[in-house]
Amino acid sequence: MEPEKELAAIKDETQELEKRLKAMESTGEGSEMRKILDKEYRLNSAISPIDATNPNRSVEYNDWLNALKDSKRAVQEQKHNLERRIEATKAEILKLGGMQYTLEERIRRGN
Repeated sequence: MEPEKELAAIKDETQELEKRLKAMESTGEGSEMRKILDKEYRLNSAISPIDATNPNRSVEYNDWLNALKDSKRAVQEQKHNLERRIEATKAEILKLGGMQYTLEERIRRGN
């Protein structure tokens, strides 16, 4: 592929990755991070519908509590997965930036 075409492809890919990164990091309405943060908030402010002081309902309360803990763990895992994807996208953008610089130097030198 010609260096100019390769450079254009790299620039396009970089722009696309930057758009995806912005969407992932955004906390605006409907974004991935906002959905996760909203779930996290709801779970952290959850109030048991079961009376924990009622000995006849202790098993039911413990089941609810375990389900809540599992849900919190799942949300944390989603959050960590998104953070890993964000870091991987940033690394890819940096890699493409290096390739872009190298190609620009080759083009400038006339190679």
